[in-house]
Amino acid sequence: MPANGDLSQLLQMDSDPCGEFLKELPKDIKRRVCALKKLQLQSLEVESEFYQRVHQLEKEFESKFNKLYDLRRKVVTGEKEPTDEEANIPLLHDATPEELAALDETAPETSGEKGVPNFWSHVFENCETISDMIQEHDKDILKYLIDVTTTVETSPEEGFSLAFHFTANPYFKNSVLTKRYFLQMKPEEDNPFEFDGPSVIRTTGDQIQWEDNKDVTKKVIKKKSKKGANAGKFLTKTVKADSFFNFFDPPVCDHDHQNEDDDDDLEEHELLRADFALGQLLRDIVVPRAVLLYTGEQTEDDYLDDGGDFEDDDDMEDEDDD
Repeated sequence: MPANGDLSQLLQMDSDPCGEFLKELPKDIKRRVCALKKLQLQSLEVESEFYQRVHQLEKEFESKFNKLYDLRRKVVTGEKEPTDEEANIPLLHDATPEELAALDETAPETSGEKGVPNFWSHVFENCETISDMIQEHDKDILKYLIDVTTTVETSPEEGFSLAFHFTANPYFKNSVLTKRYFLQMKPEEDNPFEFDGPSVIRTTGDQIQWEDNKDVTKKVIKKKSKKGANAGKFLTKTVKADSFFNFFDPPVCDHDHQNEDDDDDLEEHELLRADFALGQLLRDIVVPRAVLLYTGEQTEDDYLDDGGDFEDDDDMEDEDDD
């Protein structure tokens, strides 16, 4: 006799249209469907191999991108002044000559400053997902951010890292804050059909060495005690405060012992997914397209739109009508 759990599953299958359909299939067809599923597993292995090869290719091209990003950093910080030839494209790519002239009408000839002040903080402000994380107390700190770089990690584990470079500042001692993402590149043995490309299994961030009384990720609150010897007295307690810099204190999720029925595990898993999505946004959009976010010519939605470069159906229909 089947165990209670197995019996419950069988009963559920009886009421499941999918289960009803499979029950009615002749055994020889079921056998062929099983063969198709095995082919699907083999296809997933090829897909996994594809993603691993892409990861290796990203590492191969990393140095070429970094040469350009290093020049970007030098211009941003004022270490390099671009030549006329290096700056001979329009400030806004789709603007008319009249619109470009209007942009210069009231602009002073020189700023008296080096580089592009507050470049990265302005990029972040123009990226809605990141902007939503930034609190008022973060803004002065982010003015010291001079570069964001990425590294493809291949050993000892596959993944990528994001490095935030800061000039000396009165808030913390670190010159670089690094966030690392570790990826699962292959289907899981116990649930292979859920494979949908690389997924994050864990992430770590550098510990910020805050100067005294400068930690914006914590706040002290007063709370009136209701019990014990201190009943009626106000006690102080340090709690977590909203801040962009919580990005470096990522959620911890035990990937090997997750229980989908456990609300806490589910919440941690969702937090991890959201954190990974933010890491991908920074790596795939913000870092490589920073200047277009700075000018406001493009937004994260331009890249995240499911429609990609294709026109939507309504536009296509309108053109057909013409």
